[in-house]
Amino acid sequence: MNVVPCYSGFLIAIEGIDGGGKSTQAQMVQERLEARNLRVLRTREPTTGQWGRILRESALTGRLSIEEEAETFMKDRREHVETEILPALREGAIVIVDRYYFSTAAYQGARGLDPQDLIRRNEEFAPEPDLLVLLDVEVTQGLDRVRTRGHRADHFEQIDNLRRAREIFLGIEKPYLLKIDARQDAQEICAPIVREFSVRYQQRIMKCGLAMKDDLSEALRDFAGSAPN
Repeated sequence: MNVVPCYSGFLIAIEGIDGGGKSTQAQMVQERLEARNLRVLRTREPTTGQWGRILRESALTGRLSIEEEAETFMKDRREHVETEILPALREGAIVIVDRYYFSTAAYQGARGLDPQDLIRRNEEFAPEPDLLVLLDVEVTQGLDRVRTRGHRADHFEQIDNLRRAREIFLGIEKPYLLKIDARQDAQEICAPIVREFSVRYQQRIMKCGLAMKDDLSEALRDFAGSAPN
């Protein structure tokens, strides 16, 4: 998608290998935005729908074939986009997605598929994020965090697979990409995300010629000014 779709909402995708703190940041950003009375939808992939359940079960019991897995992720995402993401964006919500199609590119790319082709195929139906946050962490540290929270590593979290997935994540080149060292304190990670959101949201509104309410304008200025350089 080269043309900016002019819905009034804003899409934030938070990506990275396991143990990078994606869910923590999705929640923290949501709380920061909602504290200023902004409407937020926080969601995640795989979803809890029929296709998402298949993917979650396969991660624990034995993975699908590489092509079947990629297709199932895309079916799950298409349903997610059509029933949750796009309706919320059109209604002016800020949508925060914990994992998006870049995870499909990284993890299925680690299994041998072409990451760029996977991104292209997903972008045929899924809106590109207005802000893509990549939380980068070393594989060993990420796995240590996964184990610390009492979670058994599944097939998606094997060390060799994660190394290849991390390389693909780090190779992503998008103008809306914000890469952050996820070894930092959670508050230090959250601050630049909120700051970048405020800048890019104002840019989106200007590009689309949309009217900005006074309370939204004030909130965005505060976000930009409160985050450290």
